[in-house]
Amino acid sequence: MPKFQAPRGTRDLLPPERAVFLRLEDAARDLATRYGYQPIETPMFEGSAVFERGVGEVTDVIEKELFRVQAGRGEAERERWALRPEPTAGLVRAYVQHGMRTGPQPVKLTLTGPMFRYDRPQAGRYRQFWQFDVEAIGDAGPGIDAEIIELAMAFLAAVGLTDVQVLVNSIGDDVCRPAYVEALASHFRSHHDQLPDLERARLETRPMRLLDSKDERMQPLIESAPTITEHLCEACQEHFDGVLAHLAAVAIEPRLAPTLVRGLDYYTRTAFEFYLPGAEGQQAALGGGGRYDGLVELLGGQPTPGIGFGIGLD
Repeated sequence: MPKFQAPRGTRDLLPPERAVFLRLEDAARDLATRYGYQPIETPMFEGSAVFERGVGEVTDVIEKELFRVQAGRGEAERERWALRPEPTAGLVRAYVQHGMRTGPQPVKLTLTGPMFRYDRPQAGRYRQFWQFDVEAIGDAGPGIDAEIIELAMAFLAAVGLTDVQVLVNSIGDDVCRPAYVEALASHFRSHHDQLPDLERARLETRPMRLLDSKDERMQPLIESAPTITEHLCEACQEHFDGVLAHLAAVAIEPRLAPTLVRGLDYYTRTAFEFYLPGAEGQQAALGGGGRYDGLVELLGGQPTPGIGFGIGLD
């Protein structure tokens, strides 16, 4: 065995595999350009606060997976950096920093590159992995949600995945979500003794995360839980109906998934994931995304809507 090897959770892309990646990147760049999305590059590391505030401190990404970087000699002790675990927070930071709000809206951006997660590597997951990412910032209407989903489906079809199913949900907003979260928490508290330890902890911090549990013992409780679609306010319901109508207009038939919540705190309203039929599960999603209407303000900008997706190339 060679003395030196690639770090655990990473791998070398040898010429045959790198050639495949280049074809994927070319397909992504071609489609994004045709839909009007402009390429952008952000640093592979940011101040860790960008991710802690944007992604949410009580998430697996921050609690277990953030790849923190030790500042070198001569750097201010207060500098705290982290390798990017996902692209959206960094792109929104760039949108705010460079005053993109003053230009025509929405600002349509795309990035393809490596992301990093520190947690113990699992089957099919790496500590360094590649994503194709698309973001549209500055449009609150349901039409852009459908465009984003259509673009993602077109990319998957272009690389040979023609039977992909898109799961879609609305997770509400700050108007209607609090009442739903309370109803959800009440449901799970009534079954407190049946909750695994991890889910008991999540119940006190992010009750909606319990809907994303992959613990088999949780499935009956999830199936009997109240759904967000029963609690949407009029504005969120109207927006969700508009998304579905626009998808129908481009011949995309989504599957409604009322327990789909995604794992990051910044999502509002539309949320979606892509799967191959029969391949649903913790590590089987081809990609996903959603709307994040509060993230720009959270990172220091004016209130600005946004939506995007990320698809893993690995």
